[in-house]
Amino acid sequence: MAEVSIRKMRKTFGKVVAVEGVDLEVAKGELIVLLGPSGCGKSTTLRMVAGLESISSGQLLIEGRDVTSLEPKDRDIAMVFQNYALYPHKTIHANMAFGLKMRGMPAAEIARRVDDAARMLDITHLLDRKPGQLSGGQMQRVALGRALVRDPAVFLLDEPLSNLDAKLRARMREEIALLQRRIGKAMLYVTHDQTEAMTLADRIVIMRDGKVQQIGSPLEVYDRPANAFVAGFIGSPEMNLIEAEVAGGRLVLSDGVYLPAPSGAADGPVLAGVRPEALVPTPGGASLQVQGIEQLGSQTLFIGDLGGHRVRSMTGRRDDIAINETITVAAPEAAIHLFDRDSGERLATAGEG
Repeated sequence: MAEVSIRKMRKTFGKVVAVEGVDLEVAKGELIVLLGPSGCGKSTTLRMVAGLESISSGQLLIEGRDVTSLEPKDRDIAMVFQNYALYPHKTIHANMAFGLKMRGMPAAEIARRVDDAARMLDITHLLDRKPGQLSGGQMQRVALGRALVRDPAVFLLDEPLSNLDAKLRARMREEIALLQRRIGKAMLYVTHDQTEAMTLADRIVIMRDGKVQQIGSPLEVYDRPANAFVAGFIGSPEMNLIEAEVAGGRLVLSDGVYLPAPSGAADGPVLAGVRPEALVPTPGGASLQVQGIEQLGSQTLFIGDLGGHRVRSMTGRRDDIAINETITVAAPEAAIHLFDRDSGERLATAGEG
């Protein structure tokens, strides 16, 4: 039985459809990331699961129990917010214990749960402090601890790391991943950051304009994006998307400039996708006029013109090429993705069936 079952869940505000028919099964111990740009419906979906937004239509089950119309307190969930939502006048111990105390839990059990969570998150030494005395990372751990003491069936995290700097975000990602494996509970995690999604998720739910675009493991959505939106959204740097023509087994970008077309691709206009790390400097390839260079330490990113198209080429460190030079680049046939120009949907080729 799935820990969370979301069935055709829909949310409307008047005539505006914010979320359109989400279907999702979340297993116990699975970390699902809802990913997409601002306004795509990911936070609204999470808030419906939490009970903070009503469900316009559809059904929500947690541990097999229909909770569609239940209040948040009756859903066996715990939520971690972006802004931590800690009581500034209470100690960390009191913040973590507050929800349990309000539910009438015995003091000895509250103390045990708070102590256990504090040890797990390495914040035992902070229990007598107040939020104003903590760093952002410490406050995030406290927010996680406050959810952890509830021992819910489902954890809901809404952009929990967005207020942290880049180095601390990376560290907290590692800690959340370790915590998830340790507690083995279902977790729904909302973010607009595809790096967070790729590094944390068992599966990613990619959303756009209230609709689910694709559900899959990080490598599934990276290697075989369902449409051009997913292709461009997943990956950093983003995938090159080029209007091209398949003709005679070649992907023609302009007169005399071409890449190999995937086997079995039908002749005609397409939107071709190739990731920067697959489009690499290669002797005898297509000519790329370098217009920009980003040195990333162990890697170099070239930005330039390829047959009238602005593209990115990522390779190992190169410091022997200057702006306005011309290099030749190529990509293997297997690294070329084809999408319908009008709908953006992925086009099947011989290798995909």
